Amino acid sequence: MRKLRALDLFCCAGGASMGLAKSGFEVVGVDIRPQPRYPFEFHQADALTFPLGGFDFIWASPPCQGYTELRHAPGTKGAPQLIDVIRERLWPHSHDTLWVIENVEDAKWAMRDPVLLCGSMFGLGAQGCRLQRHRLFEANFHIPQPEHRHDDSPVIGVYGGHARKRSATAGGRGTKDVWAGGHKSAASEAMGMDWATLGEMSEAIPPAYSEHVGRSAWYHIQNKRAVA
Repeated sequence: MRKLRALDLFCCAGGASMGLAKSGFEVVGVDIRPQPRYPFEFHQADALTFPLGGFDFIWASPPCQGYTELRHAPGTKGAPQLIDVIRERLWPHSHDTLWVIENVEDAKWAMRDPVLLCGSMFGLGAQGCRLQRHRLFEANFHIPQPEHRHDDSPVIGVYGGHARKRSATAGGRGTKDVWAGGHKSAASEAMGMDWATLGEMSEAIPPAYSEHVGRSAWYHIQNKRAVA
C-alpha cells in the first residue's frame, strides 16, 4: 500500500511538515520564498497556484499578519487576508482529499468552526515555562481537542526572533529574557524545532500540533479505505 502524501502550503521552515511526517505522511512543502532548512521535498512556488492533485491531505497556513491586531501597523498594513481564497481552492477537492487551514486566534472571524490547540495540551515548554501559542484549525474532518492544561507557570513566547518571558507572573515587560543556552536553545526546546532559526520559529507552529491533526487525518483516511 502506498504511503499517504501530504502537501504543506505556505510551509516556511517546516514546523507543520515535521508533525505531518511524524504522523505518517510523506510530505511536500511549498513556499514562495526559499527555505534552505526545510527538511523534506520542497518547491519554491506560489501556494495560490501550485497544483493540488495527487495528495491525500492538504495543509495550508496562509500568512497571519493581515488578521492580527498589528495589521494596521507599519510593515503589516495592507497584509493579505487569504483564508477565504485558500478555502475556495481546497473546497472542490473535499470529496477525495482532507484539508486543514491554520491561523492565529485573531482570525477566528474568518474561519468556520475552528478547533483551538495550545502548547499546554501537549506538555510543551522550556526551562520552567510553558508554551501557550494558541492556534486555530478549520478542517473538513473531525479534529479532537485535548484538554487545556494551563497552570501558574510563566509562559514562554517565541516571536520577533526571540524567546520571551513577559507574563505578569514572571515579572512583566520589565523582565530581561535570560535563558540557559540562549534564546535559540529555549525556543528550540519549547517549539520542538531544533533545525530552525529563531526567526523561522517565530513564524511556525510546533510540530506537536500538526502531528495531532495529522494523526486524526491519517486514521480518517485509513478508516475510509477500510470501508470502501
